[in-house]
Amino acid sequence: MSKELRKHSTEITEKGSLGLLALGDVGLRAWREVKKKAQQKSKNEKKE
Repeated sequence: MSKELRKHSTEITEKGSLGLLALGDVGLRAWREVKKKAQQKSKNEKKE
């Protein structure tokens, strides 16, 4: 992976994007983490 690609940042949303799929496993892991945090936040808000 080139240094330029590693420096590129992108906002990862709960819905994801095709760009994350293009990154492969790294993109999927990042998306899953964001999705998991969003679901936990949603659960916590419902409890309150």
